[in-house]
Amino acid sequence: MTLLRFLPALISALLFVGFANQYSTIAAGGVIEASWPWLPTLGVELAFRLDGLSLLFALLITGIGAIILSYAADYFKTDPRRDRLQILMGLFALSMLGLVLADDAISLFLFWEGTTLTSFLLVGFDHHRDVARRNAVQALIITGLGGLALLIGLITMHQITGTWRLSEWNALGFTEHAAYPLILLAVLVGCFTKSAQFPFHYWLPNAMAAPTPVSAYLHSATMVKAGIYLMLRLNPALGGSDLWMTALISCGAITMTLGALWALRQTDLKLMMAYTTVMALGALTLLIGLGSDKALMAAIVFILVHALYKAALFLSVGMMDKQVGTRDLRKIHGMGRRMPIAWACAALGALSMAGIPPLLGFLGKELIYAATLGHSWWVSVIALAANVMMVMTALAVAWGPFTGSPSHDSAKPISVAIWWGSLLMGLLALTLGSLPSLIDTRLIAPILSAVTGREQSLHLSLWHGINGPLLMSLLTYALGFAMYRLMPRIRATLADIEARYGEMDQLYQWKLDSLHRLAAATTRQLQNGRMTFYLRVTFGVMSLTLWAALLNGALALPPTALALSWVDIIVGLLAMVGTWVVVRTESRLIAISALGIVGATVSIVFVMFGAIDVAMTQLLVDTLMVVFIAVALVRLPRVKLERITNRIAGVIAITLGAGVTLAMLAVLTVPIDLTLSNYFGQNSLTQALGRNVVNVILVDFRAMDTLGEISVVVIAALAAIAALKSKPEVKDF
Repeated sequence: MTLLRFLPALISALLFVGFANQYSTIAAGGVIEASWPWLPTLGVELAFRLDGLSLLFALLITGIGAIILSYAADYFKTDPRRDRLQILMGLFALSMLGLVLADDAISLFLFWEGTTLTSFLLVGFDHHRDVARRNAVQALIITGLGGLALLIGLITMHQITGTWRLSEWNALGFTEHAAYPLILLAVLVGCFTKSAQFPFHYWLPNAMAAPTPVSAYLHSATMVKAGIYLMLRLNPALGGSDLWMTALISCGAITMTLGALWALRQTDLKLMMAYTTVMALGALTLLIGLGSDKALMAAIVFILVHALYKAALFLSVGMMDKQVGTRDLRKIHGMGRRMPIAWACAALGALSMAGIPPLLGFLGKELIYAATLGHSWWVSVIALAANVMMVMTALAVAWGPFTGSPSHDSAKPISVAIWWGSLLMGLLALTLGSLPSLIDTRLIAPILSAVTGREQSLHLSLWHGINGPLLMSLLTYALGFAMYRLMPRIRATLADIEARYGEMDQLYQWKLDSLHRLAAATTRQLQNGRMTFYLRVTFGVMSLTLWAALLNGALALPPTALALSWVDIIVGLLAMVGTWVVVRTESRLIAISALGIVGATVSIVFVMFGAIDVAMTQLLVDTLMVVFIAVALVRLPRVKLERITNRIAGVIAITLGAGVTLAMLAVLTVPIDLTLSNYFGQNSLTQALGRNVVNVILVDFRAMDTLGEISVVVIAALAAIAALKSKPEVKDF
């Protein structure tokens, strides 16, 4: 039973092996596709496509997933909630895996929303804590709204092309279409919210309310990169335009700077790591926006770099928390000898984050500088500043807690299951950085081909001679090491700025509170407990809507509208007399009886037009209603009914009645579409074995609707019975 807790990790590892087996096919330029019909009439399929880009993400999701699930199995070894956490993480991984493999837009969207829902449950895993519930709802609101925007973009692209396949969209392109700005806006809102780009970035650090294994998984390989993945996936279809470049470069640059700067502000190591993720996501967005082959190659390499060092660092922070019981930088120092494994893991991750050779981070940083130098000076300056701050943050993580005098006398021991994954990620960063030829033509080139839509060949190496990127790297190290000593002062300055001007999270809270106040005020106005008020509002709105449609449309009346027979006049007078009695009587019983007269006249109208079955239904319903209400009235206290004298109610009734009459007369001038009538007439007997078309429609063709209606009536009846049988609560005084 003890080893069963590692079963999710084993499944993820087997999936990793399965995807790794496709490596040679993808490296040779191949693509693996599979599809099954889902909604054939709508052209929707359960379609999947494995190319270089999706293979990279699939390997990260399953590989890092196996490590983190193994970590979580031991981290929560004695926690009774462990199974729930592993199930949620498994569902999350499955959603993310489906997202990166889907080639059908509807399938992609469902998996996209799957990550939204499961991440909400994971962030709010410690639901007994207010902050966990609050931050989970925040993540759900922001990413959920982004998902709705994305759906608009996907549907629009389908309307233009007639296909849901992403691969076909990439072949067609949308940059010249008139709807391109709308599509781009909708897709980018979805991607920016998911990948925490400015001004939606604040939800990601708040998601640190989740347990450490969840944070490591969210940040290193999965959800936060979903938006990055989609921007890369749709780059051939949407990329390359001025709008694309402006939006991505500006938002990426702001996000990159904010993330790096605010990482320096933090004293909680986990929060510090979260803000470095924001910086990395901003850098990736900026690189995708630059759009050149160099920039896209830098983005792809940096995805791998970030996944490896971020997983290693998050797991290292979890180790520190486990061993000394705190993540606060100010409370941990000098623990290198007591936590050598945690130090080694943190050091490898931090060195890669700082871009120190020969780790893979150095290669990623060099590629970023090479891409930005080819664009403009200000982008290069922002990249330099962000990387300097990353060097400072790396020193804060890997140097501060482990050097100096020990802050704790001892540290709790940790098991192999806790540290092996972090160490492996660090060593992998070292190996791939030292031997980049292992991945350049076999992994990076197929991904670059998938992203650019063209065959690509490339060569990665650590040494390119003395050039611009190398000089910028040397400047980065010099500034980063020099400014590390200023970190306490910088942190204090940023804290002062935060206290004085607030942050985006406070703006979110203000907007949410304003919405709550508006909802409460609206409820107070509309839900005042008076039925007459509800009816007045409902019919008033209906009347306004109806008259707006009548006045804006071409109202036409049939020439025989006023050609009434004496029978029509008598039936109309009966209905008006019944209505007048309802309005004027002071007796409830007389009022309900008069209302029955109005219902009977409606039945007569149905008879006059040959709808005998409808007339019978109307008469039975009306009779039952009168009987039931009369029986109920017997049980109610006898009170004198006030005459209806409200002029506003009268105006609303007359206006609505006149509007309905004109609308009904206008309908007579429109040719009747008999498509459905003919269909039901032709198929009632042959398909449903019924000669009464109305009955067949109710119980066969729209059986689910009828079942729903009956369910509503039954539920309402049960609620009414419960309400009638309930007794008033007696309070003790």
